Amino acid sequence: MNVDIESVFLNEAQEILSDVESDLVLLEQGVDADLLNRIFRYAHTLKGSSAIAGFMDVSEFMHGLESVLNQLRSGTLQVDGRLTDMLLGSFDQVKLMLFGGTDDSGGDAKKRYYVDGLKEYIVTEAEKPGEKPEEEPEGEMKDIGYRYYRVRARFREDIFERGIDPLSIMDDFVSLGSVVEMEVDDAKLPGLADLDPEKCYIGWDVTLKTKSPREKIDGVFLFVKDDNEIILEDVSSRYIGGNDEEKQVEDKKIGEILVLKGIITRKDLEEVLALQDIKNRKIGDVIVEKGYATEKEIHYALREQERIRTRIETETVRVDTKKLDGLLNLLGEIVIGQSAIVRIADQLPEEQGYVLKNALYALDRTTRQFQDQIMSIRMIPIGPTFSQFRRFVRDTARNLGKEIKFEIFGEETELDKTVIEKISDPLKHMIRNAVDHGIEDAAERERTGKEREGHIRLNAYHQEGNVFIEISDDGRGIERDKIRDKAVSRGLLKPGEETADDRLFSFLFIPGFTTADEACDLSGRGVGMDVVKTNIEALRGSVEIETVPDRGTTFRLKLPLTLAIIEGMLVRSGKNVYIIPLLSIVECLQPKKEDIETIEGKGELVRVRDSYISLVRLSDLFGIRAECTNPWESLVVIVESVGGMAGIMVDELMGQQQIVIKSLSGHISDTRAISGAAILGDGRVALILDIHGLIGEMAKKRWIDENN
Repeated sequence: MNVDIESVFLNEAQEILSDVESDLVLLEQGVDADLLNRIFRYAHTLKGSSAIAGFMDVSEFMHGLESVLNQLRSGTLQVDGRLTDMLLGSFDQVKLMLFGGTDDSGGDAKKRYYVDGLKEYIVTEAEKPGEKPEEEPEGEMKDIGYRYYRVRARFREDIFERGIDPLSIMDDFVSLGSVVEMEVDDAKLPGLADLDPEKCYIGWDVTLKTKSPREKIDGVFLFVKDDNEIILEDVSSRYIGGNDEEKQVEDKKIGEILVLKGIITRKDLEEVLALQDIKNRKIGDVIVEKGYATEKEIHYALREQERIRTRIETETVRVDTKKLDGLLNLLGEIVIGQSAIVRIADQLPEEQGYVLKNALYALDRTTRQFQDQIMSIRMIPIGPTFSQFRRFVRDTARNLGKEIKFEIFGEETELDKTVIEKISDPLKHMIRNAVDHGIEDAAERERTGKEREGHIRLNAYHQEGNVFIEISDDGRGIERDKIRDKAVSRGLLKPGEETADDRLFSFLFIPGFTTADEACDLSGRGVGMDVVKTNIEALRGSVEIETVPDRGTTFRLKLPLTLAIIEGMLVRSGKNVYIIPLLSIVECLQPKKEDIETIEGKGELVRVRDSYISLVRLSDLFGIRAECTNPWESLVVIVESVGGMAGIMVDELMGQQQIVIKSLSGHISDTRAISGAAILGDGRVALILDIHGLIGEMAKKRWIDENN
């Protein structure tokens, strides 16, 4: 088997299996024609591609699954919980057949269970050999104009050795419509004496009339188009008249689209446009009134007009993430080298330095554009990560006997691929808690005047240069008294001691801390929320909790867009240089002597307008010697995080700069106040301050009043 073909197929199959799982859960909530067509297309692709890649057992298994989905599309079958379980389990079986898993026990028996189970749902006769009905097109394309595609297919002579059957590929192509013209190219066919049965000598030229989209036709030749001569053309203009595809993109008028799709003739359009009263009426209404087209066809043309207006033709290439990481590291080295040249320019005579700096400004613009392009490649929508939890919520709710509707918002929000990969586990822990602890069972909800069905919502959005992810439920809310009692029993609070919600809820993230009366298979052992906090803070993020009794709870995650490069402010304390992320800085100031106060138990405070905030001396925090010992002789950088505000006392502001983050091993630094390091232009290493962790460290040392 060709290793490249197998690798491409497995990558594609992994994506399909992830997407189809979410779509099947959505299908159970309400049948939608577009959704059904998409699921069927997934199954059809898996069946055909698995055969080409040599996974014949998967292809055979998918045949029964595809038949059931086809009956769902035709309305012969109706979706219910049992059928959804069977479909989900069948795709799970495909996943095991392709990738294996931790639970491979009874593999053949499980496969037979799903094969027999699917057969129970097939209530009509199987397709007769050689009779392949043309697939119904999706959505509103049904009963709308056809397209004509011509393919020229010339295959490698050794294609059979790669486990590919060209005739099967051409059959798949022909099954998408009806053949208008076909020519077989047998010019390379040798005499019988020289014929090698393991070689392919024949090519095809086929013109197909179809309602299938171009993407679906391209998918037929997915595994052979790179190393075989496959030329696909849209030749619709030769058969239905009017404009070709290029003209279609340019001409966005409804009438032209109707003519192009073969719904009305050019003569019909000219007759409508010649009417005197057309000026004050919509052309679509007139066409319907004249009986040249139906309202459905006009609606389709409007949709097509919008699609043409917004369509962007793109070509995509799969790139290994390691290559992108390598490219980003090289960019980091460019940024470091650029900083070194800037430093040299500062030391040159004024005239020479001026010329060099001007050149560097231009280079800096190009470098930033280069960075933006690389970062945009790494940014991917968070939707697929969210969608994978549909199945989890469905199955967990059914096991607990609860009725829960899972909703997703902000699927288009983009985040760095590295960040997305690391938030899956924290999200799963919080969703599990929402299902188990947050949402009540249906009977309890009815007693409190709520709907039987609970709601869990995942929402993502950009704000202030960060990404926020909210996990919300409309359940019973977090019981503050239970947390307080547990905290007292563990010695975290004194009996009768009052504390703010921020501190009270922070106890939930302590390892082993749980308010559950008893442990179960799902939760209650105090494991999970500590993992959430650890993982989120490792991403330079934070967690905030809001809750209202009997109304629900929201966990809000604040995450950086990327972990690779930040804008930072370089500050000096003594001989050491530190970097403060620019997004965390509120302002910089030089306080007066009367603005500084020392309060027992709270340490030093600096007054900023009408409020006092805690003052942080980097010299005390890191055990270094600073030049300025009095705050009124130094500069104070006011920073802000979810945990509060603080003023960082520094000797000098050295300027703003793009910073390439280098991670630090836990053996080098275990403090939460440091998130990484950066190499400066002069070769020195500067530590990057983690403001959220810094404020947390200070709270731990009682340098900040946690109730403030």
